[in-house]
Amino acid sequence: MFIFLILKLENFKFVFRRGLIVSKNLCFMLLFSLFFMSCFSAKKSSTVINNQFVMGMLFPSSFDDNGYLQNAFEGALNISNEFEVKLIPKVLTAYSVEGKRLMTSDEVLAQDVFALQKYGSNFIWFISAYFSDPAIRFAYENPDILYGIIDDFGHEKAILPKNLISIVFRSEEGAFLAGYLASKISKSNRIGFVTSIYVEYVERFLVGFRAGAFYANPKTRVILKRVLNHNDGATGKAVAKYMYIENGVDIIFPVMGPASLGIFHAARELGPGHYVIGVNKDQSHLAPGYVIASVIKDVGRAIYEFSSNVIKSHDFNAGRIIEKGMKEGIIDFIKDPNIIGKDLFDDLTKIQAEIVNGKLVIPSTDYEFDLFKAKL
Repeated sequence: MFIFLILKLENFKFVFRRGLIVSKNLCFMLLFSLFFMSCFSAKKSSTVINNQFVMGMLFPSSFDDNGYLQNAFEGALNISNEFEVKLIPKVLTAYSVEGKRLMTSDEVLAQDVFALQKYGSNFIWFISAYFSDPAIRFAYENPDILYGIIDDFGHEKAILPKNLISIVFRSEEGAFLAGYLASKISKSNRIGFVTSIYVEYVERFLVGFRAGAFYANPKTRVILKRVLNHNDGATGKAVAKYMYIENGVDIIFPVMGPASLGIFHAARELGPGHYVIGVNKDQSHLAPGYVIASVIKDVGRAIYEFSSNVIKSHDFNAGRIIEKGMKEGIIDFIKDPNIIGKDLFDDLTKIQAEIVNGKLVIPSTDYEFDLFKAKL
């Protein structure tokens, strides 16, 4: 707009204002001053954090999965109860929408986000990597709303908007202990890892699990299975039975959605000698006697810690990626000496201490895993 006005003034020798003659140079100076002040004001403006927080949460599927999504919900629920913050959880509308088949999946997602905002949400958490790209888009389009994304991927080098915080996890650290334990206990030297389609943050679990198994016994084979429908417990159960019976694995570590519940059912049905490792929460109650350990990825605590700090300080220090692991107390490993024995329990405790103090660095990518093996 200012450029347009200046170009127009090139065609006039003088500008008249209330009968006074103002030189063209002075006019340019005034316009430049206005332009400078507008830029300065825009630079200083930021997301206003008021006292009335309304927290929204968007989940890719039902958050009664006894794991990842439920953990996230419980973290937000603790915020709601402690600080009397209104909480609006919402499950992503299934695509395609009945009666709206011409809508794209992005449009359905946008409607869900707009619904949260319509009901007053000014601090919205996106749960899972599924929302990585949309989270950035919504944050740029709505600078007065605060956003958080759990398990964002692919944006390590991107400049995140100042109203978006991304939290990722060193999941490989807990998975390493799971792989080590499984490799030590396995009688067949065959252990299983079950997940869904390739997702970067899940691959960190897989790499850590393989590294831990190799660290314990280089001869241990990790058998990987991927399922298309990570929400179907029957699918998880069928895959688990095949792996236990046909592939000869005696321990399975599932990292996926509600389909993982079927794996616990399979272990119970097949009986002794078939074990599971839980994830995200202590899942020993799902199959008592058959869950040898659980890798804790406490996304609920991560959400609670960041959100409570924002509410207390009114300082949304975002536009960045936060990484949490064992050192921060977000990743942990639950093991029972009554099940695995005291010697193995002590070994795992020692290794965990080495991870926390940085003496043992766990690989998170295939390339890092190759380097890790070469150094052993």
